Amino acid sequence: MLRKWLVFAIIVTGVIHLATLSLDITVLNWIFKLLPMVLIIVLGVISQPADKLKMYKVLVVIGLVFSIAGDTLLLNNGNEWFMFGLLSFLLGHLFYVAAMIRRWEFSLLTLVCVVPIGLYSWLIGWQLHDGIMTNSGNSALWLPVAIYVSVISFMCWTAIMSRNWHATVGAILFAVSDSILAWNKFVSNVPASGIWIMLTYFAAQLFIAGSIANVFGGKQLSKERALRL
Repeated sequence: MLRKWLVFAIIVTGVIHLATLSLDITVLNWIFKLLPMVLIIVLGVISQPADKLKMYKVLVVIGLVFSIAGDTLLLNNGNEWFMFGLLSFLLGHLFYVAAMIRRWEFSLLTLVCVVPIGLYSWLIGWQLHDGIMTNSGNSALWLPVAIYVSVISFMCWTAIMSRNWHATVGAILFAVSDSILAWNKFVSNVPASGIWIMLTYFAAQLFIAGSIANVFGGKQLSKERALRL
């Protein structure tokens, strides 16, 4: 019951953040950008996974903590804050990767998913490179951005390889959120970018936290079924 109320509170506070973005009120932005993440961390902490997934839970919660640290840093303006925020999220993704590898189960179907993920990573990286390099003031950001794109792409693949639908949806939504953010910052303006970035971001973190104990129901794809696919 507590988990259901937490999910409800996460959705409500997230909607409030989206609804008040256009007001551009600093205090509201800080409170309702961070509050959903605080609640998502609480959801992760109280989730009770199977014994073999205890370390998975620890790694995911650590990743969530690095994510909220990244959120806090990105609330400040300037390339230096962007770099610090990027680093914090990068560390968070590495913990997510470490967690998902612990659930990794091989199948041909999930293995070949590396192809479209790699292609998308290359295409978005190419566009971001051109966008970053057109502004000499941003050129120092290219290497960390390229590393970040590689890591989040690998996170998507490890999530798919875990065959847990919560983790897979969460990782893909995270990649979508970061793609919109990066495109809007370095390539061209994306209409309603703030809303799309935060909508997909909150959903991503909620699903990743939910993967600890399958909060939205459903089971991991069985090995036999995956092999048949």
